[in-house]
Amino acid sequence: MKHLAAALSALLLACGGPAPAGSNGPAADRSRGAGQAFDINGDQVPDAWKFFEQVDGQPRLVRKELDLNFDGKVDVWRFYGADGRLERDQMDLDFDGKIDVTGFYEDERLVRKEVDLEFDARPDVYKYYEEGRLIRLEGDTDHDGRVDYWEYYKDGRLARVGSDEDGDGRPDPDKWVEGGGG
Repeated sequence: MKHLAAALSALLLACGGPAPAGSNGPAADRSRGAGQAFDINGDQVPDAWKFFEQVDGQPRLVRKELDLNFDGKVDVWRFYGADGRLERDQMDLDFDGKIDVTGFYEDERLVRKEVDLEFDARPDVYKYYEEGRLIRLEGDTDHDGRVDYWEYYKDGRLARVGSDEDGDGRPDPDKWVEGGGG
């Protein structure tokens, strides 16, 4: 899947084509900008799209969309800011039309990722990054909408794990495990 996404992204940058008929992406962003469609697998059906807005008479890329499994539905959305840099991406991992992973970027570096492991349209895991490395993971293990599990990383290794079993929203002091990545 990772290689397919990379290949589609590379082809998306190199190809041109007519405007797409539409998208099944987030409604607030679907209407933004003019688009180009690309047929990656040669079946005469668009599989990738680029959307632009006119700024000072020049096109500015605002969004890319990809259909990874070639079923006609968008599976990956990438959103770009006024400076042309990637700000956010969203992925539908199980191809059900719902967003399962959202990544947030600063200076095109991943800073946070929200993951819906239960496929119920609510994030269960929050990952935080610095300099491209995972530094903290937070999880909602009982699916009540509140974080109750923490992992902290140092130098790319798991350093500490904690959980909240009393429901106060903080790791319980007796539930910390130090040196988890040993």
